[in-house]
Amino acid sequence: MSCILHIETSTAVCSVAVSEDGQTIFVQEDMKGPSHAVSLGIFVDEALSFIDSHAIPLDAVAVSCGPGSYTGLRIGVSMAKGICYGRNVPLIGIPTLEVLCVPVLLYHELPEDAYLCPMIDARRMEVYAAVYDRALNVVRDISADIV
Repeated sequence: MSCILHIETSTAVCSVAVSEDGQTIFVQEDMKGPSHAVSLGIFVDEALSFIDSHAIPLDAVAVSCGPGSYTGLRIGVSMAKGICYGRNVPLIGIPTLEVLCVPVLLYHELPEDAYLCPMIDARRMEVYAAVYDRALNVVRDISADIV
């Protein structure tokens, strides 16, 4: 059995989830905007309390590693590193844009030669974007593009 604590702070959404063997068993999220410094600690405390109260051993912490909000990423990665250090578990970095492709691949029929181009707002008329094939191989690396 594997239990992973998931932290997402790269966008305006702040979320913490716990999965066990690929199934989500706990979720807390705040979609009201960039208040990660306020919400994240509370969400993580609730998630760790949930894990401990159910006597589930934590196996790893997964955190979004960008691109995205610099401040949000610093807050999320710092929290994740602290948990990993304190609980002696591995840290898993998850590329934000790659994760955005997953729902499209799971729930939509795409041609074999389809390319996916996820993007998030980088502000100042720019977006962070990359291009992936259906196997999530990088066709074009992440870059900030002017729109």
